[in-house]
Amino acid sequence: MSTVTTLILAPETINTGILKSTPKSNRFDASLISPWLNIAEIRFLKTFICAAFYDEMIANMNPLPTNYNPALGPVVKKFPTDAALETLWTQYLLDYLSLAVYYVALPNIVIQTGSNGLYFNNTEFSTNAGPNGLKLMQNIQLQNLNDLKPPIITYLCDNEALYPLFCRDGVCTDCGCTGCADGTGCTGKVPQSGRDLGIQFY
Repeated sequence: MSTVTTLILAPETINTGILKSTPKSNRFDASLISPWLNIAEIRFLKTFICAAFYDEMIANMNPLPTNYNPALGPVVKKFPTDAALETLWTQYLLDYLSLAVYYVALPNIVIQTGSNGLYFNNTEFSTNAGPNGLKLMQNIQLQNLNDLKPPIITYLCDNEALYPLFCRDGVCTDCGCTGCADGTGCTGKVPQSGRDLGIQFY
């Protein structure tokens, strides 16, 4: 039985201590987000990073969850043998992918499935935010994702020599931004899909 390997690992979206990449508690149940890692990468990362570059990162990544907060234990790097990929991860991809996973998983966190169907997961000490809270949070996080994506592309284009497998003319396709497509230079602005432009309605 094959398992899907993803760049982001479930603990990396949670166990970041004071260096939080998403608004989840350190005690958050990782099983609620682990099914959505691959879907989040397909939707938010693989749309502008080609398979060759993605496979290079998978091949060079540390299989252990990273830790960049010394208060939580020894520092564990994502790419201990590749400084360029490590910079890309710590400055751009960790926050971006953590937020993407949170965004994709959020409906299944707010509304869960049990043996008797769907239910809002309330606890003794809290009340579920319900569909209105879900809609508000998804709208906020989708805007954050749309704001984080262009700087990643601009950084990769500006540092093409460090990331030769990033999708550019003559490698896969161009990186997808408006400037690279017409030869005027990287703008970091990528046409977004209809799913990533509007407000979430429930």
